[in-house]
Amino acid sequence: MIKLIVNYSSLSDPDFVTQSLAIVQGLTGNPHYTLPWPTDLPTLAQLTAAQSEYAAAVTAAIDRDKAKIADRIAKREVLAGMIRYLAPWLQKKVDADVAIMETTGYALSKPRAPATDVPEAPTGLKLRLGNFPGSLIASATAPQGAGSFETQVCIGDQSVPANWRTVAQTKACRSIELTGLQRGVDHTVRMRAIGSKGPGPWSNIETAMPV
Repeated sequence: MIKLIVNYSSLSDPDFVTQSLAIVQGLTGNPHYTLPWPTDLPTLAQLTAAQSEYAAAVTAAIDRDKAKIADRIAKREVLAGMIRYLAPWLQKKVDADVAIMETTGYALSKPRAPATDVPEAPTGLKLRLGNFPGSLIASATAPQGAGSFETQVCIGDQSVPANWRTVAQTKACRSIELTGLQRGVDHTVRMRAIGSKGPGPWSNIETAMPV
């Protein structure tokens, strides 16, 4: 569900001035939120005044005066509190209609990407010599939706399915130690992610020789 974003703590003061002004302008004269608002909410006049006072405090604190900085912080907290407090009513009044919520000036949360049937292939598979004789260490970057990983090795013709065998089933795809390999023989390695709907495609292949 797409919602109005109410936490702007990551924004710098100049950016929050811009964001809060957009909210004031979006709600001013908005036909979907006609005045008067419910009495338990901040009024539009109070919100407008708080935004103006905060913007002025940001400008005043440019000289880094401690008292002015404290005033800027206090006024930001007041304004941010009003913005947070208004959001649930703004959403509920229009049944969370996204097109209408976009008119409020608030930023909107991004919709969650629909889950794919299976995860994509791990990327950037790399091999290095392991910590034990006859071992290799495999590492890759995990795709979204992966719950576990299967790693296979192949000796010989890679196009023959019977030449591939599973040597590891792991929860992570970094620093997987592949042991019990033939020393002095090239081993080709591949990896795939397994999600709630089953395994995804195989990764790129890499070849190395255990010693």
